Amino acid sequence: MSKPLARAASFVPRTVFPEYNLTLSNFKGHHQKALTKFGHLAPQIDLILEVRDSRAPISTTNVLFDKVLARKQKIVLYSKKDLSVVKPHLLKKWHENEKFLFVDARSRRDAKRVLEALKEHVELLSPPPPLGLRTMIIGMPNVGKSTLVNTLREEGYSSKGPKTISTKQKKVARTGGQPGVTRNTSEIIRLSRDPDVLVYDTPGVFLPTVKDSKTMLALGLVGCLHTSFIDPVIQADYLLYVLNLQDPSGQLYSEYIKFPTNDINELLYHIAKSRKKLRPDGSFDELGMSIHFVNVWRQGKDSRYRGLFDESAILESDSDEIKLLKREELSRVEATSVHQRIAGSLGHDGTGMSKDRKRTAKDREADLKNQLFKL
Repeated sequence: MSKPLARAASFVPRTVFPEYNLTLSNFKGHHQKALTKFGHLAPQIDLILEVRDSRAPISTTNVLFDKVLARKQKIVLYSKKDLSVVKPHLLKKWHENEKFLFVDARSRRDAKRVLEALKEHVELLSPPPPLGLRTMIIGMPNVGKSTLVNTLREEGYSSKGPKTISTKQKKVARTGGQPGVTRNTSEIIRLSRDPDVLVYDTPGVFLPTVKDSKTMLALGLVGCLHTSFIDPVIQADYLLYVLNLQDPSGQLYSEYIKFPTNDINELLYHIAKSRKKLRPDGSFDELGMSIHFVNVWRQGKDSRYRGLFDESAILESDSDEIKLLKREELSRVEATSVHQRIAGSLGHDGTGMSKDRKRTAKDREADLKNQLFKL
């Protein structure tokens, strides 16, 4: 038996990843500002569209949204389906009584499905909203919200009338490959006239802190964090870890090395060798090779780079386990100062109707603007 075949036959992937001492927070001022804005706009909103990255469906869930937008009906949109291998039946188990769609934010066909779901929602409302269905699109940074808004508007308008609008005019939300392109909640944008649907595009909002380093690394792999935020070698090692959990044969990185490995240094050496980046003395740029390895999976420019970065999704945790994770996450986040500020502004139930909430001048201004929507 050849050496690569022998190694593949005896290979056992790691089942434990080191708990590195990573910074577990990337919460910024515009995230707090966006959360406050969500609470101020809540009385106007009929429906929430929450976007999560389907490669990390659990890590890109922000439990703060359920607090600041309490009692609002929601459709969860799992974006980047072209890059993910998450099983639809698994999502169905996790969303027993909640509507969700599996979408590609750039796909006109998927935009049409979302608009059809919005039309169904309008038809269930009695009486129908007189000012159109007012929605808000929310999610963690860089999960595809603004791209989806642009595609929804393009589909909502061009499918109903003459295609005379230029591409530049159709693009109503700024997009980019790094998180933080959208910094402020937009003015309301009309997506469609039949049905009459309007949306607020919002900045991505990070959690005050995440629960552990694996969650942070999963968020790094899907692009919720700037590429410079985590050490590239640690990020590459976590990618190797989750790829081996999904396929212990090593097939997912076989373009670089012909047998599976748990050793990130061994893999990086072979990446450098295959890319002809080895120096004469056999050394190589570890950071450069790590960045290359992570980027091809983060960007997913080829059908080979489809996968999952959430350990719980890879292990196919059942609905009870996911509910427990969510309860634990809510309990953890409720202890943060960010949550305490939300509770002070909107009350502990998150509705803004509590008598004991600490109303600021901006809260009172928002209340006056929302009087029309409370009639």
